[in-house]
Order: sequence, then C-alpha cells, then structure tokens
Amino acid sequence: MTLTTTQPLIPVLKRRVRALTYLAGATGFAVLLAAIALMQRASTGEPAFKPVRMFANLEKQAEDVAAIQIETKAASFNIVRDAQGFWTLPDKAKYPADFNTVRKTILGLAQLDLVAEKTSRADWQEKLGLSLPKTGGAGTLVTLKDGKGEVLATLVAGASAEGESAGGRQAIYVRRPNEPQTYVARGMFSATTDQAQWLDKAFIELARDRIKTVAMKPFKGKSYTVTREKSDDANFRIVEAIPAGRQLRTETEANGIGNALLGISFDDVKPLSLVDFASAASFTAATFDGLNVVFKVVEKDRDYWIAIEATANPTVQPPPAKPGATQLKPDVPKEAKEINALAGGWAYKIPRYKGTLMTAPLEDLLRPIGG
Repeated sequence: MTLTTTQPLIPVLKRRVRALTYLAGATGFAVLLAAIALMQRASTGEPAFKPVRMFANLEKQAEDVAAIQIETKAASFNIVRDAQGFWTLPDKAKYPADFNTVRKTILGLAQLDLVAEKTSRADWQEKLGLSLPKTGGAGTLVTLKDGKGEVLATLVAGASAEGESAGGRQAIYVRRPNEPQTYVARGMFSATTDQAQWLDKAFIELARDRIKTVAMKPFKGKSYTVTREKSDDANFRIVEAIPAGRQLRTETEANGIGNALLGISFDDVKPLSLVDFASAASFTAATFDGLNVVFKVVEKDRDYWIAIEATANPTVQPPPAKPGATQLKPDVPKEAKEINALAGGWAYKIPRYKGTLMTAPLEDLLRPIGG
C-alpha cells in the first residue's frame, strides 16, 4: 500500500512572500501585509475579516469616562474629570481642558471600527507605528478609565493606513497593547498628543472697533500711547511728539499697536506665581465703553508670557452702536469680572509675534526723516 502525501502549502506561501518582499518598497509595506494576510487566509480556508467595533460597550459607557491618559515616547499626561464634572489637566495646575477635544476623543474611540487584520509579527509593529512608547516606540498609547480607575478602553494608535479611508472616515493602524495582532481601524478618532492642544483656549476677545487707546510701556525706551477719536477711524495715531529728525515708517504704523489684540491666543499656561513679572513691560488697552485691560509682559528664553487684569471705568459713557458695527457690551463691570475670573492667577505664553508687538519700543515705529 502506497501512502500519498499532499505537498504542504507553507513552502509555496514562503516563496510568494519572498517574491513580494523583493517587489515591495517602504511605501508598499501595507500592501505587502495585505497580500500576505490574503494568502494566509486562502491557504487555511479562513473567512474574510468582518468589520467589528473595537470597543463594543464604550458608547454606552461614555458618560462613565473620568480620565484619559495619553502616552508617547516623548511625553505622558492625563486629562481628568473633577468632582464638579469639569475636565482639567493636572500637569497644567488643573487648568480647564477643552471639552470638545475630550468629547471627540471619547466618541472617536467608541465609534472606531476594525476593518482589516494586518500583521501579528511583533518585529513589524514599529513599521506601522504600533510599538509601545515605553520601549521607545512610535505608537501612542491611549487609555480611558472610569472614576474607580477601571480601564474602559485602551489601544495603541499608529500611522495612517494609506488608501484605507472611506466614506469620510479616516483609517489608522491600531492594536491592543497586550496583543500582537494589528488592524486597520476606520473612524473619526485622532490621538491628540500635544498637551497644549488639550487646553481650553477660551480667551479674552476684544473687537477692533472697541479699542480706543493703547498705552505702551516697553522693555526699553520711553512710554507712549496710540489712540483714535472714533471707533470707525481707520488709523491710530501716536499721542506723544515724535523725536526730532524722526518720522513714522508709514502713516499706518501705529495700527500694529492698536490692532495687537486681534486674534490673540495662547500656546501654554502656568500658575502666575511661577513667572516673575517684576520687570515686566505693560500694554494697556482702553475701550470706548470704559473697559481697561492691563497686560503685563515678560520675555523668558525667547518666550513671551502675559498676565491679565481688567477693570471698568465708570466715568466712560459708551457711544451708540452704529449699524453694522460690533455691539458694544453695556455691562462693562460684569465683563471685567469675567475676564479676571478667567485669567486671574494664570500666566499665558503667547505667540512670539504678538509679544513683539505688545512690547515694541517707539523707535521700532520710526525712521529718519527722508530715510
């Protein structure tokens, strides 16, 4: 009796993999993985992967999330919900977190679908950006916990999965941190790894047509003031006499000072006590309706930091609003209190170009006559 054997599929599979490896470059790595997965299924009779929700229960548990942990090889930080239900950043002295970023992160994970299996080889994880950050890997470890510290969801988020996005849903490589199997996941989830991007960026906002006067006390040179008579005046003017032999660089030069607060934002924040404002410059904006806002400004390691204090001038009567103009706020004392409640006790790092404007010496606005 002669025994017959069937040639194993594994050598054939290996030869195919080897051939594909020679053809695939770095940009074709994902295609290579897909081809291998298909051949493996074909050789074993496995059914095609069926899309499945990565965290099946998370959408129901969304309100239970009390902490979000983000870990990369460069940094690790937490966003937590306090007893009053407010989200804060402990590493930023409990500064308020941006609720939209919190919401998008939780819902993004809750609605994330696994749509394809990729490699389960640990030595290929880094190519997909899925190695753990604690080992120096490029992956981002995201963990959601409830109020008791129980893990509700955790994953390693990796690189974008090129060519896998569909229906407006972005595709990325993911895996569970304690499993080698990798996947393509599709959804609206994006890992926000810069802690500053989690800060609530609600900030002081003064429309241009409210600004009447800006009093400048720069780091160097004499103090000076720019002003205008009416809210619809296009240009600000310098109040003080221009030094002999000098003139404004342009007739609109003072507008840079008057408009310096437009679109102001901040990049970072820390407790006021951690920044020395003893030798600060100052930028004081006064509005047509009696709001005065003092910005103390310091420069440290090429970064500009500001402290803010607002007051209301009860002697100022606001002019009537003109058609099409920004409505001037009638309750200025209330507005001043709101600004102080928001900014009091904090130092804000502002973009360098704003800091330069808010501390500009008068000489920067001038040039020699005829020059």
